[in-house]
Amino acid sequence: MGYNELKYRQRFTTSIDKNLLEAFFELAKKKKQPKSWLMDEALEDFLLKNGIQVPKASEKR
Repeated sequence: MGYNELKYRQRFTTSIDKNLLEAFFELAKKKKQPKSWLMDEALEDFLLKNGIQVPKASEKR
């Protein structure tokens, strides 16, 4: 597996509102959780809100 390859995750790049990003970083620091975990939760909540259910990575392994 190469340097940038992840076994169960995939990298992607995007841009978001600066105020949202600042609040997101503050939340990660406050909760002492990785930003990737918080992003997973946020995306899952958004997809569920829109009627899309995605199996957890642990269910797919």
